[in-house]
Amino acid sequence: MISDPGAAGVIADLQGRLDAVADPATKTWFENYLKHVIGYRGVKTPVVARIVTEWRGEHGLGRLPDDDQLAVARSLIEERLAEDKFAGILYIQKYLLRRLKPDRLLAVAEELFAEGAFFDWSTSDWFSGRVLGPLIRRGGTGTAERIAGWRTADDLWQRRAAIVPFRAVVRDESYHPFIETTVAALVGERERFIQTGIGWVVSDLAKAHPNVAVALVDRHFDDLSAEVIRRHTRYLPDHERYKERKRGRGRRSRPRRAGK
Repeated sequence: MISDPGAAGVIADLQGRLDAVADPATKTWFENYLKHVIGYRGVKTPVVARIVTEWRGEHGLGRLPDDDQLAVARSLIEERLAEDKFAGILYIQKYLLRRLKPDRLLAVAEELFAEGAFFDWSTSDWFSGRVLGPLIRRGGTGTAERIAGWRTADDLWQRRAAIVPFRAVVRDESYHPFIETTVAALVGERERFIQTGIGWVVSDLAKAHPNVAVALVDRHFDDLSAEVIRRHTRYLPDHERYKERKRGRGRRSRPRRAGK
């Protein structure tokens, strides 16, 4: 939470604006969809984006030093409700991503993961898609190497964020070594959100570089979950064969019943 009373008042004003348009039905839908791992106010993303733009303009936040604006955005991400986090992520994406050096933003990202600010796949992937992926495109291989290095982090969501942002750069072959190394390091984990993070990158690779995706799937087939094979290899020509092969592995691994 931010310590400056003035900034805290600005954040409280944004939260009041979000509360004023919150819809209970939207809140219920999102919380059910996310299995109640994170609370919602009940405000859809386009409305959050509009409110952030109006709120920033009315408070003159654009006249503040970039580091002060980053502190406000960070404080929003540290809040517990999803829309507050989305507001902070949107603020960085729209107003700070092109102004601050990648290393500055990555340092803040690492601190946010370390303090547990991300604790669900939706918000973590929002951050990956709207901030970290564009940062890789902007910062190049140095930024890619730092993000890929998160594959050994203690925090689950930081490990997921070591692979998901590479969706933004799957078309660029210079990033494939980072993808391949990170997949190799993570794929042995049975944790579903690590597996599906890998799956999304495989799926995007399948559209842009199918041969690379096929090589990844073949290399790590035994470690990829049945869900990844079923959902994330569907753009590959051997999708049906992969599914049948995985089903066969599953049947062979089941213990025989007594008397059978």
